[in-house]
Amino acid sequence: MNKILKNYILTSMASLLSLIALTGISTNSIFYLYEPNIPKSLKK
Repeated sequence: MNKILKNYILTSMASLLSLIALTGISTNSIFYLYEPNIPKSLKK
C-alpha cells in the first residue's frame, strides 16, 4: 500500500513538473522570437 501510494505521488509530481516546464518553454520561445520594428529615431 505504501509503495503504491509513493509511486502514485512521485508520478503525479513528475507529470505536473513536466507540464510546468513545457509551459515555460513555450511562452519564452514565443517572446524570444518576437522582434518589434526599431523606430527610425532610434536608428541614428
